[in-house]
Amino acid sequence: MSQIYQKSEVAERNGKNGQPVWMIYKGNVYDVTKFTKDHPGGPELILEVAGKDATKAFNNAGHSPDAVQQLKQYKIGEVAIDAQPKPQTANKSAELGQTKQPQQAEKSSGFLCCC
Repeated sequence: MSQIYQKSEVAERNGKNGQPVWMIYKGNVYDVTKFTKDHPGGPELILEVAGKDATKAFNNAGHSPDAVQQLKQYKIGEVAIDAQPKPQTANKSAELGQTKQPQQAEKSSGFLCCC
């Protein structure tokens, strides 16, 4: 079973002040500290996404299949799935125990309107 990390834990590992360099790619967490200085595009590119979700940047960079394969050796875990959003209630007054009274039907020109 893979280690689970919170996004806040990953965010702390941003390469600043001697911190390691972690990044997220497709929901997985990678410790790329040792690779940063050897990155062909320069360490700056990795440090831009350090502590963050780098999926979009990694994909947009046009990495080779070999680079994707190489990334796997730095995997240390997975990102925790965020809590599901709370379902919204249909009506605030229902939360307060109040019920909304239906509107009175109006009679107009022999036509019964329900709204």
